[in-house]
Amino acid sequence: MMRTNSFTNNMRLKSDAELETILEEKSKYTDQALQAVIWEFENRNLIHKSDANYIEIPTETEVIDSDLENKTLDKNESPFEELVQPFLYSKKTIQGFTIFFTTIFGTVLLMKNLKEMNKPKARIQVLVFGIFYTIFSAVILDLLPKSFFITLVFNMIGYAVLIEFFWNKHLGKNLKYKKKQIWLPLIISLAILFLMLFLLQFLPQIQDV
Repeated sequence: MMRTNSFTNNMRLKSDAELETILEEKSKYTDQALQAVIWEFENRNLIHKSDANYIEIPTETEVIDSDLENKTLDKNESPFEELVQPFLYSKKTIQGFTIFFTTIFGTVLLMKNLKEMNKPKARIQVLVFGIFYTIFSAVILDLLPKSFFITLVFNMIGYAVLIEFFWNKHLGKNLKYKKKQIWLPLIISLAILFLMLFLLQFLPQIQDV
């Protein structure tokens, strides 16, 4: 039975030297890409299956080296851009925006990740959830006693659905990626928050004029 994954066809087109380069710079690539390299080496009889056990593949942890963000590849970096770990907003970032702002803010960040990973259908699903859950939360919270704790619980539930369901289903629980900086979405979110507070504070006065 032939072993394949999403990188198999790509690896078949590469030379032996290119495949060796990927293994030498394995910290830059996803586990699936590395696995496809090993399988291709085996198919070319360059290594035996028993030898593949000695090729260490990085553990399935999140790579969050934010210092690499927005840097272009220089002459010392790998040319195989399509295999390099993507820059995504981390789970912790989505958690913070969801809990301290609202679920819709976390929804937007997750949608950006899905766009980066070219998953348009999943983006639509996340958007629909974010809108409906935000409306649902607002209606229920309006009926309940005003409490920061209750609001926090609703936001945490929203985060759990975004990550435990949508992230794990469409991106993978153990996806390797590099952490994307949060400054731009943070500035935008704070600006939106201050605008909303301003409108809530002064809109009644403006309407009375």
